[in-house]
Amino acid sequence: MAYTKGNWEVNKRASRNVKCNDITIANCSSGQDGVREDEEIANAKLISAAPDLLEALQTLQTAIGYADDNNTLHVLGKQDIDLIEDAISKAVGV
Repeated sequence: MAYTKGNWEVNKRASRNVKCNDITIANCSSGQDGVREDEEIANAKLISAAPDLLEALQTLQTAIGYADDNNTLHVLGKQDIDLIEDAISKAVGV
């Protein structure tokens, strides 16, 4: 994949911006002088979680796609569930 690797985070000094190291990933400011501030901050949180959400979906895809010779679907492990829950928490800002 050709996206910026690393931990995407909401900028602590500018809560509408997403950064990875010194690279700006996204600026979620609408320029409406705070009218949509809550929405802009939520957008930044969701964008910052994109790589984590992708990894969680890939984990889920692997688990769903795995069945043994008896066609038994295998259950996700705790580590997999934790990965998915962490990604969702980051996306919604919990």
